[in-house]
Amino acid sequence: MYRVGFGDCFLVSMPTPRSMAHILIDCGAHPQGDLGLIPDVVADVASVCDRHLDLVIATNAHRDHISGFAQCEQEFKRFTVGEVWLPWTENEEDAQAARLKQKHTDLAHTLRQHFEAKGMVVDGTPGGDAFAVVMNAAGNPTGLALLKSGINGGKVRYVHTGCNFDDAAGIEGLRVRVLGPPRDKEFLARTAPPSGDRLSKLDAGGRLIAPDTILPFVDKWTAKSQPLGALGDDDKEALNSLSENSSALGFALDQALNSTSLITLLSFRGKNLLFCGDAQHGSWESRMNSSQAASILEHLDFFKVPHHGSCNGTPRNVLERMCDGFVAMISTQNRPWPSIPHDKLLKQLEEKARAVVRSDSIEIANATEAVPKGPDLELEPGSGLSVGPFWCDYTISL
Repeated sequence: MYRVGFGDCFLVSMPTPRSMAHILIDCGAHPQGDLGLIPDVVADVASVCDRHLDLVIATNAHRDHISGFAQCEQEFKRFTVGEVWLPWTENEEDAQAARLKQKHTDLAHTLRQHFEAKGMVVDGTPGGDAFAVVMNAAGNPTGLALLKSGINGGKVRYVHTGCNFDDAAGIEGLRVRVLGPPRDKEFLARTAPPSGDRLSKLDAGGRLIAPDTILPFVDKWTAKSQPLGALGDDDKEALNSLSENSSALGFALDQALNSTSLITLLSFRGKNLLFCGDAQHGSWESRMNSSQAASILEHLDFFKVPHHGSCNGTPRNVLERMCDGFVAMISTQNRPWPSIPHDKLLKQLEEKARAVVRSDSIEIANATEAVPKGPDLELEPGSGLSVGPFWCDYTISL
């Protein structure tokens, strides 16, 4: 696990009869939580894998998962790549995916205009937090285009729940089961941005206007009036509080996109590693309640905690059914969202896991006070865990 800030980047390496095989899962950082380490991370990946990646998995199109492919586009083009996997929702030739993507894109663009026009772009405010979400959800077209091109000769696959691969990406002995995202209509209804949910409010003249409308003039140029029969102050306040729904829409869009995250179970020589991207509660809980999931949860060796350890990333009942003794890693920090990671989730993880490693606990040499700092990392001898300048390794004995 690399420390990139608020973002994800994991490198999985495994021995095969011919050589080491390497899988890169995500490479990105949120623009408001970026530690500036992505170039160093990509350079380290290049040195470890000698610029050959058997498989690249982009779990979703959020900036904090793919921005590195744009930032280091030229460096990535020097790699050779076997395969690139993306969620089926990114497939431009899939009619369902194209319609869903267009809805997401349109809503993100509109919300961005609203936040910028209203000046709600300051960190630490409800509007600023939501604006950060929308900026992240807007994606990274350059990074996504590189991935969809196969980076440099890679075969591109758009995968979904139920896809199973033996000797995945040509890696002998690697079995990958894709547990999300599904393609069913119920899923599509859940991931579609809110529609038909427009609230109304009155302007100074008592006329109905749409919520969060971008008005052409600032308040000082608007004549104030109190028409006969206008609503009372209490009624106006209630309507105004209901109508300020752009923040809620921003977070709803974020959750919709997180629901399209790839969830992959990597099985190699009897060891099982579960990577969940940004999957949130509803998008994978039902899959984890199946009879097939029971065998998965009871035999985990490694768990990449989804959505940076947020309160709605890991269903409690799923975590309770996991076997004891796995190692969990969380790529996280409390900037730009102080509520992440969630304290109760961390406590529950610590009760189940043999070790829980937070990326913000990886100390960065010569870091300034502005770099978020997690709790000190205490690694027990024989745990298989070791720390580098900006990463933590977990070595699993086969």
